[in-house]
Amino acid sequence: MNLPHQIPSRHDALQYQHDGQLLDAVLPFLRDGTTAGDSVVLICRPDNAALLRAAMGDRQVAELPRDDVYGGTVAALTAYRELVAREQQRGSGRVRVVTEIDFGSRPSGQWEWARFDAALGHALAAYPIWNLCLYDRRRVPPEILRAGESSHSHLLAKGGRVPSAGYTDPVTLLGDARMRWPDPLEDRPTRLDVADPRDLAALRAAVEQALLADGMSAYAVQGFVLAVSEVAANALLHGAPPVRVRLWSDGERALCAVSDGGRCFSPYSGYVPTDRPVGAGGMGLWLARQMSDDLTVDAAGHGCTVRLGLNA
Repeated sequence: MNLPHQIPSRHDALQYQHDGQLLDAVLPFLRDGTTAGDSVVLICRPDNAALLRAAMGDRQVAELPRDDVYGGTVAALTAYRELVAREQQRGSGRVRVVTEIDFGSRPSGQWEWARFDAALGHALAAYPIWNLCLYDRRRVPPEILRAGESSHSHLLAKGGRVPSAGYTDPVTLLGDARMRWPDPLEDRPTRLDVADPRDLAALRAAVEQALLADGMSAYAVQGFVLAVSEVAANALLHGAPPVRVRLWSDGERALCAVSDGGRCFSPYSGYVPTDRPVGAGGMGLWLARQMSDDLTVDAAGHGCTVRLGLNA
């Protein structure tokens, strides 16, 4: 797709706490878009989407079901890129999207989606899209609200669009310790602790056996085992000794940390597929992100640690 680079990408956020505040901020954004000939798309909570559609009256507003878009972080980024491609083919100058992530109730999931919001701004930087992310202060935890202030360059406030004082470059932010949930599982004894795992088939079998013994779903475990194997293979091929794989599980959640002593890669890696032909390699983290519930890249200390989470 040929992208019109003269139209800058924007990634804004609105924190609101009642319907009036939502309408006051979002309606001018939507109306200005339809007047300018932009495509206007809602990917919101159903009640907010209905509220905004009703307030827009006869003005044309498209809607995508939120659950269809946010099936996972990688799937959501793909959906966004495909959305822009479709609207560009229809002749839109810019795509304005009002979106609202369901952060869920698990801290691990909340932080995974908070990191996604930072990755979103980076992934769409070259696209003609103006994304407005809604944060309901009644539902979203304070720490995730603060993360949203860091991942968006501008916020919508009563005075209009203002720079976010807490904004941090997305790739830098994704590698920041404040964007990682300190999983309490790491304070427990490990279920597995494997040094220099040269036999990946044996590693996969050991991880699968441990998690099934803890009562976790066989279907979920199969994908997670493959994700662990992909990350371990990356550490062995591209990292440096010592390589270590540690696994924790309590039957409700599993966490696997794959560490090596080499130089760490970008924490943004794996959110979008590489440009390499299928079968040429370089897809391990992209696959691992889809087969785990959360994934972080930690360059702290000497080396690199990838943590993969699985929820029962």
